[in-house]
Amino acid sequence: MTKSFKTIWIVGASAGIGAALARKFHDEPTSDGQNIIISARNSDKLRDLATEMPGITPVSIDVTDPNAVKTALNTIEQQFGLPDLVVLAAGIYSPMKVSGFSAETIRSHIDTNYMGIVNCLEPLLARMRVRKSGEIAVVASVAGYRGLPNAAAYGPTKAALINLCETLHTELTGTGVLLRVINPGFVKTRLTDKNDFEMPYLLTPEQAANFMYRDLCKSNDFEIAFPPPFVRQLKLTRILPYGLFFKLMRKLVKA
Repeated sequence: MTKSFKTIWIVGASAGIGAALARKFHDEPTSDGQNIIISARNSDKLRDLATEMPGITPVSIDVTDPNAVKTALNTIEQQFGLPDLVVLAAGIYSPMKVSGFSAETIRSHIDTNYMGIVNCLEPLLARMRVRKSGEIAVVASVAGYRGLPNAAAYGPTKAALINLCETLHTELTGTGVLLRVINPGFVKTRLTDKNDFEMPYLLTPEQAANFMYRDLCKSNDFEIAFPPPFVRQLKLTRILPYGLFFKLMRKLVKA
């Protein structure tokens, strides 16, 4: 199975995984006359990417503003029609140790990583359900599998996204709309550059985009997760009893 997407909208595409995925679709289009729309808050970076990749359309939005999201979708729909594939990759990340526990930091992550995605899903789901077709892929993280050290702001938002996608995927059965979740491991970006520890199985944005592109185009599996060895290890921790899990986490903190 190889899918053909006429119009692709990537939200959170000014840098990192989103930008790399836009480039991958640009370099290896899935259909003749394919349209790629890239969105993020940073309009300057979007314009630079559009200059590098002729044919890509930049539409700047702040996902924390639901009205801005709806306005952007209206603009896209008027020009290109409702997208066939939407990848929601907008997000922020700040490591937070217990010594720096901050409600403000947590709130900022919830506003962008969770509510920002919800703000996009609301109009997309309504319009795709009316059309009875469309695919949406939400970028969460393997950090959402279980509570990991230093991720008290980031991890819970990704766990919430995974839970949300599981719920919606089930309810969308038979509607023609496919909702999927993407759970990457560590990817080298300006965000993960904040980490002060060695990141196992670290990928480049291009490597992450290759995983995403392949599974978006060739499968309907609910979850796209990578890299496989790291995913297997973290999924194993999900079935560990708390005693063993916390023992393992304490070793990581001391490492």
